[in-house]
Amino acid sequence: MQVAATPLSEPIPSTRSERRRKPLWREQYVLVVAGAALGVLFGALFPAVAVEFKPLADSFISLIKMTIAPLIFLVVVTGIAQVGDMKAVGRIGLKAFVYFEAVTTLCLLISFVVVRWVQPGAGVAHATAQQAETVARYQQAHVGSLSAYIQHMIPESFVGAFATGDVLQVLVLALLCGIGLLLLGDKAAPLRSGMERVTELVFSVVHVVVALAPIGAFGAMAFTVAKFGAATLYALALLVGTAWAMMAFFIFVVLGTICRMAGIRLMDLLRLLRTELLVVLGTSSSETAIPGMMEKLPKAGVGRAVAGLVIPSGYSFNLDGVALTLPLSTIFVAQVYGIELSAGQQLSLFVVMLFTSKGAAGVTGGAFAALAATVVAAGLPAEGLALLLGIDRFMSLARAITNTIGNAVAAIVVAKWDGEFRREDWAQSTAQIQAAS
Repeated sequence: MQVAATPLSEPIPSTRSERRRKPLWREQYVLVVAGAALGVLFGALFPAVAVEFKPLADSFISLIKMTIAPLIFLVVVTGIAQVGDMKAVGRIGLKAFVYFEAVTTLCLLISFVVVRWVQPGAGVAHATAQQAETVARYQQAHVGSLSAYIQHMIPESFVGAFATGDVLQVLVLALLCGIGLLLLGDKAAPLRSGMERVTELVFSVVHVVVALAPIGAFGAMAFTVAKFGAATLYALALLVGTAWAMMAFFIFVVLGTICRMAGIRLMDLLRLLRTELLVVLGTSSSETAIPGMMEKLPKAGVGRAVAGLVIPSGYSFNLDGVALTLPLSTIFVAQVYGIELSAGQQLSLFVVMLFTSKGAAGVTGGAFAALAATVVAAGLPAEGLALLLGIDRFMSLARAITNTIGNAVAAIVVAKWDGEFRREDWAQSTAQIQAAS
């Protein structure tokens, strides 16, 4: 099945000579790196001033999040309309779900094995009562029932889904509207054409917002260094180091192997999304990469319907970074308090994590609520979460990068699985990036 060509699915227009004429200092990824480096330097030298720069990062993330809901809605609706077949939409969704669950299960298993082997919580001092007060708001966290989770997926109103910015609710709404367009048949042609033009407008707005990424990265890094200090990097170093090493192994070995099985190279994908990954690294927010992935992956050969369905749903059902850190952090708390979990308790905890790893927010600290829900559900001391607050910022960096790369790989795998991957577009896009490097 071939999807009809649209302006958004055409190959990247820039040529090798055009890319060579562009100075290196004007490349977006270079500017992002420079902004982050200057933020680290400024935060170290002038912490009293730099700590006030957090609004720069927050404003940039808000601007990105502002475009996510309409972008997901438009891309999913037009993508489904182009597929033109209800069976094809259901087939893509089923394949995505199978992939998500398989990879999530693998992530949890890896983390369980690593944390039992390394035992990062052994010998760590218990949280103080004062520290415990800072996590009091998380003690009410709980694991909702399946019926409550399904009910949450349904927006209360058409506008409400966009007002709250809930990715899953917008996705459900987009699926319904896309199916509605399919049922209208030829009568929906003018509407489809108009929505494609609006999609181009939203992408243009995204380009304007992304141009501000160096400023956002500067503000985020300046605040982080000023607020927590360089010495914070050494706090609970074993846990942080274990998390980063585990996620690096997952990215380069597990995802690298999956990419090879799909017939592509992981490094080509990382080069394709290098600007988005640097912005994620600078802001600790995986959601900032959604607009770039929704634009670049279809241009690089991933079917628009696949990208439109897999990427947004992946931010609720395929959070690989969260799945990797949940067992690590939860059992860390148990080890700190000397609690030995039986095999049955660990199995129950594994099942709980299959649910709590879903739907965690993609912004900085969003996974902490999922962690709190898991700790409370496991009956572990909730005050142990206080020990993780100081290092959550550094854990979230690795989580965000892993979530982003994991969802990009998922889109490619499902596209290849469904026959919606254009090899020639992928080769052309990666060749252009290599020529420009």
